[in-house]
Amino acid sequence: MSVMISGSIAYDNILSYNGRFSDHLIADSLDHINLTFVTESMTRNYGGCAANIAYALKLLGGDPIVVGAVGTDGSDYLYRFDELEIKTAVSKFNDTYTAQCFITTDLTGSQLATFNPGAMNRAHEQSFPEKENITFALVGPDGRQAMINRVNECVAHKIPFIFDIGQGVSLFNGDEIRDFIHKADYVAASAYEMELIERATGLNAEALAGCVKALIVTHGASGSTVYAQGKVLTVPAVRVDNDLDPVGAGDAYRGGLLFGLSEGWDWEKTLRIASVVASFKVQSKGAQNYKPSKEEIAARFEQAYGEKLEF
Repeated sequence: MSVMISGSIAYDNILSYNGRFSDHLIADSLDHINLTFVTESMTRNYGGCAANIAYALKLLGGDPIVVGAVGTDGSDYLYRFDELEIKTAVSKFNDTYTAQCFITTDLTGSQLATFNPGAMNRAHEQSFPEKENITFALVGPDGRQAMINRVNECVAHKIPFIFDIGQGVSLFNGDEIRDFIHKADYVAASAYEMELIERATGLNAEALAGCVKALIVTHGASGSTVYAQGKVLTVPAVRVDNDLDPVGAGDAYRGGLLFGLSEGWDWEKTLRIASVVASFKVQSKGAQNYKPSKEEIAARFEQAYGEKLEF
């Protein structure tokens, strides 16, 4: 089953400041801040919701195709997709940069982040991959017009899809978000994103779930919940001792979610495999630097849930 994943393709630039931001903030001067933090280290990682989700799905043996856009600095990302044998329908624009996030973290864990969408704002110029045999899809955070296009393309091609608005909530008003939900087959959101969706649409979780086949809500270390067919099921998260970095864990979870759905698994098994994949992600810094084997994934699944996994 070929799964289209549309959304952001980005670079994550992580900088570490060996001090406290608060030591340099003057209460009476916050309206004209002019600060420079000299960082101890910097790493550049592959990121972006669509790319991260596709990475996780491919790890499980799925067949993702990434739809999006990169900029003039995106050649190595396209090469990486080729190396990973992930299919793409990605436009490359040489008059802008690939979407990038710059995150500086201090000793207390406080963060200063700046995001530039760059080529992501032109992702709508990428045409729908007509020649691919797409049977399922996820529409994730992307440029505003790209999200509109991808939703309507899925509807036009009768492709069942997950609507995962993510950080794109602020791009749309309540009526537009409700329209997306009514067109989708499934909706996925974090607990925080659900609060924003509820505020924008006036729909609580139960009402929203009534509009789709299922609503999946993630709660971080507290697990995840699916509302489907009038029933509510909560699956605990997989606990690990050496969790290093939560960034990208939600995307890893969605990769597992897509795999379970594309394999026709029941909801409990699907949410469990999603949680297992996310648990490997948090043990690794960077959104795409974890590399468990299928045997390791199956072993952790059995250890966490007492059920053998064959896939």
